[in-house]
Amino acid sequence: MEQKMISVVIPTYNRKEKLPKCIESVLSQSYKNIEVLVVDDASTDGTEELFREFGDSRLHYLRYETNRGACYARNYGAKRAKGELLAYQDSDDVWHTDKLKKQYEFLCISGADMCFCGMNRMSEGGSRFYYPVHPFHPENALEEFLAENRASTQTMLMYKKVWEQLQFDENIRRYQDWDFGIRAAGSFTLCYLPEALVESEVGLDSISTRVKSYPHLLHLHNKHEKLYRQYPNSDAVMNRRLGKRVHQTDPALAAVHFKKSFGLSRSFYDFGYWMGDSFRAMFWNKGRMSEREKEA
Repeated sequence: MEQKMISVVIPTYNRKEKLPKCIESVLSQSYKNIEVLVVDDASTDGTEELFREFGDSRLHYLRYETNRGACYARNYGAKRAKGELLAYQDSDDVWHTDKLKKQYEFLCISGADMCFCGMNRMSEGGSRFYYPVHPFHPENALEEFLAENRASTQTMLMYKKVWEQLQFDENIRRYQDWDFGIRAAGSFTLCYLPEALVESEVGLDSISTRVKSYPHLLHLHNKHEKLYRQYPNSDAVMNRRLGKRVHQTDPALAAVHFKKSFGLSRSFYDFGYWMGDSFRAMFWNKGRMSEREKEA
């Protein structure tokens, strides 16, 4: 089987200590026809010093001087990529040696435009789980991507035409991969290789840890509101997820989402949360009023 060139884009920002292991996992791929573009998003930790040590001609270091975020860095690298296919890696994650080979072969056999694989997610505390959680059915790709984020960026391999049409939304700080996956599912054919080929670490400095999820989840839902209306089951799942994000901190807002979810799902599960948070909101508001009266 002909090995077409795959361009691997690695955005990085102040990950000097973790980046070498990431790069080594890409350069050591059994699939050899690759180029690796590390895009330095204006790091201040001396990241550029690392590239005096790497002697592989397939590795290219790109840098600009204003921090613009991971999506800008991914697009910046992809614009300069020479490969017919694109893959993305995160600077604190590690690929299995045969990751690209297995995905490329699966992509060719399936005839799809983009392939995503499984991965192991690990926290600094040592907990570990396989992602994505649920199976994937290509014939229902859009509905399933609307309901759940299934393809993290570092698991994606795609023909460059997919990125050229979609690109990463540089205005989104979180769930960029989910947004990209939704748009890809709506315009291209996707396939899923159900095997963990990536080891992903969720550290204290990761976007997943640093950015509070609710407002970004709501932005994603609002951005694709027309699609969610077409798929009420996915809309119910999304509103349920939004409700859970604020269940502990804002029961009134949670109740709004669970009410919407119940209206779509007619599930007793959603009904119970809607009623429970509605009652909690009444006492929550009374408690806040009492605190204000005391302060006055």
